[in-house]
Amino acid sequence: MSNGHLDPKGREVEAILRELDQRDLELFETPDQVWDGIEATLGLGETAPETVVSLDSRRWTGRRVLMGLAAALVGVVIAVGIFLAGNDGTRQVLATAMLAYDPVSFDRLGNAASGNASLVSQDDQLVIEIVDSRLPDPGEGADLEVWLIQPDDEGNVADLVSLGVVNPVEPGVLEIPASHDPAVYYVVDISVEPRDGDASHSGRSILRGPLTYA
Repeated sequence: MSNGHLDPKGREVEAILRELDQRDLELFETPDQVWDGIEATLGLGETAPETVVSLDSRRWTGRRVLMGLAAALVGVVIAVGIFLAGNDGTRQVLATAMLAYDPVSFDRLGNAASGNASLVSQDDQLVIEIVDSRLPDPGEGADLEVWLIQPDDEGNVADLVSLGVVNPVEPGVLEIPASHDPAVYYVVDISVEPRDGDASHSGRSILRGPLTYA
């Protein structure tokens, strides 16, 4: 029964729907000429003249190629989405330090050295990045090591923690142990450390500077 509350457009749509039968609701096969046109555009139907190929087989192969291309495109979209989701702006620079050489008390290898350090929150982990650096080769049997220092009231070393050794060409990123608060251990130090089995600081610093919070 027609709905008396429908407007003229609604009654027209209702009349069209009433004329549909079961055959109108069945899915139909895409006409071969549609596939042929797509295959011709993409060059999927080209074969060597002396080779006899079934048209049905060729169409099915072309369709598989097209479906494969579509699947590959979907894969690329998903990969880009995952990449963007993983780079959602969670990286934040919290503080920076200008590292300087002290000609009075530092190792002379630091005379021509320079660099900066950044305290970064990245994926819920605090790290130190050594950036804009020009670091010396520590020589055979030695490494450059990065430390965080807790100074006392007079600026002397009260305590310190090693973050690890770095490559002077690409110093990279070093994780800060969860047990050491960079608000307390806020002085960044780079030193020359001989490979002698002694884990303590050698006293041969080349650069040092306090973190300044933004």
